[in-house]
Amino acid sequence: TSTAAAPQDCISHVDLSAKCAGIVSKIKQGFFVVYFWFGFIFQCKQYLYITYESSLVSVTADELWKGALAETGAGVKKGRGKRRKKKIRKNLNRGQEIGEGRSGLLWPGLNAPVIQSGRVQAITQRKKEERERIQSEIVQQRDTWEKKRKIKVKREGGWSGHCWGGVLLDPPDPGPNGETYEDFETRVIEMKNVFCMKAKEGRKKSIRAVVAIGNGKGAAGMFYHDINVKFKRTTIRMKKQNKGYGLHCHRAIITICKLIGIKDMYARVSGSKNLINITRALFKGLTEQKTHQQLANQKNLYVVEFREERGPLPIVVASPEGALREDPELEDEVPDTKLEWSDVKEAQGMKKSPWANVRRTAC
Repeated sequence: TSTAAAPQDCISHVDLSAKCAGIVSKIKQGFFVVYFWFGFIFQCKQYLYITYESSLVSVTADELWKGALAETGAGVKKGRGKRRKKKIRKNLNRGQEIGEGRSGLLWPGLNAPVIQSGRVQAITQRKKEERERIQSEIVQQRDTWEKKRKIKVKREGGWSGHCWGGVLLDPPDPGPNGETYEDFETRVIEMKNVFCMKAKEGRKKSIRAVVAIGNGKGAAGMFYHDINVKFKRTTIRMKKQNKGYGLHCHRAIITICKLIGIKDMYARVSGSKNLINITRALFKGLTEQKTHQQLANQKNLYVVEFREERGPLPIVVASPEGALREDPELEDEVPDTKLEWSDVKEAQGMKKSPWANVRRTAC
């Protein structure tokens, strides 16, 4: 902002013109009088401009912090200087109160009452000891806040070490219509840093996370029969097992099956062990499998289940919706079954343990 101040004893323009005409008529009195009078007219028309502007006021706090932390520039965009000690941005407004400063002035209406004991208070100043105490409290409050930010909260251990895989998280947030998911569990399958190289920004870092959520009640589907599924270069063979067998499979599959509600299953992963491919292949197999009712409608036969406690008596699981087929299903002399080479070697005794040729060293 700018303010203009004019001299108080400045005479009007009309009076100056009249006096100037009188001086011209008396020009013979000397050149000095004319020079002094025109100089006086020039001084009366001057204005004094006072500007209250500063570089500290014209820029914002974010721009000042960018200059202090060196967050801009070609070096930062191209990924240079990543290993240097990074300066931490501090919130200098924390602990500050309106009206409080290093000078310790008490402003009525800001940091002091306007009326006290029936009298309007004037602007006063705190004592030196009180000013030092207030400044030390502000600095201490900032330090305690920075320490709180550095405190790491202990989390439940995952599959191994500091790996995020298998870590239990909080349940999802409530939905927009008031749905709650308190009975759901959230497990991290994979947490990985991903770097993308760009021409202008350089090596840009992002985080990729694969998270599974479930309540153990079969929300993603149940396991009806044996499944062979392939996704890209990952192949999973899943076999249904009796009650009490447990989950004998990959740790990512174990975590997902617990969230789904599958308790007894054997699964073998061959090919790529990429966690995203394993997850996609598992859900692809659960989605594409046929239910008991679909099998009954396809074969036009009853789908029965045999249990050990029932002996030879079958349990009808599903019945066909149409007419029941009377002729039996044809069976080939050589069953068209896809065999795994590892199973063939194991059946013929060709498979060796990886520890077979390991020799024990003498102590």
